[in-house]
Parts: sequence; structure tokens; C-alpha cells
Amino acid sequence: MSKDKMQIIDDLILSKDICVLATSDGIEPHASLMHFLVDHAAMKFYFLSRKGSRKNKNLKKCPHVSLLIDRRDEAMALTIQGVYSPIRKTQTIDAIIKLFLKKHPHMKTFADHPDTELVRIQARSAQLLQGIEEEFVTNFKIT
Repeated sequence: MSKDKMQIIDDLILSKDICVLATSDGIEPHASLMHFLVDHAAMKFYFLSRKGSRKNKNLKKCPHVSLLIDRRDEAMALTIQGVYSPIRKTQTIDAIIKLFLKKHPHMKTFADHPDTELVRIQARSAQLLQGIEEEFVTNFKIT
């Protein structure tokens, strides 16, 4: 059974390219609709964001986040708990942005803006809800 649920989680993550990123400043929550790129093997999610945005400020203050990926037509939702993990190497950032733009070419102007930065979230766990009561929870191996 858990193998089937893990397959559903994988399918959701790999078939979607937009999610809701929920951050907090420690007091107030903030949700943002975001295009994402995922390194599925490492369960790392990548986003582009303006450096001065509320979500970016929240990430630096409170690095724990939630991501929501759903199939509303099937009453299915995947909530991923993760942690903001800054990327230090410029070469790595450039390579990931290049991959990001292959998936989301319409975001090139946004990516090229000097105030845009790449955000990485390391997934820690996931909760899959199907319908109202069917729940499956799993932890991810952190690399």
C-alpha cells in the first residue's frame, strides 16, 4: 500500500509545475503561488523570487515552509514540509536556473532581473490526502 502511495506522491510532484509555497515571519503566514523545478532524487525544490519579497524575507527569518501540490478535480492534496537551504556556489545557481528556464521559458525576463534569486527548499516529509479522510504520511531521506 505505501508503495502505491509513494507512486502517487511521485506522480504529483513530477506532473505539476506550480505549487503554493507557505512561509511565515514567525507570526503571520504568507502563501505564494510559485512555479517550481524539482530534483526528484534529492527531494529539493527550486523557485525564483525577488530578493526583497515578503516570502524571501520570511524564508531568511523562519526557514521552515510548506508546499502544497494538488489535483483539485480528484480531491487530492500533497503537503510537503521543508526547510529553506541557501545555495552558496554561483556555478550551481547558474546551472539550476538554466534547468529551471528549460521547464519555464516564459520566466526568462524574471530570472534575468538583478533582484531575482534562486530559492532551494529541502523536503523533509509529506502528507498525501485523498478525499476527506484517506491520509498517508512519509519522511524523505535527506541528502
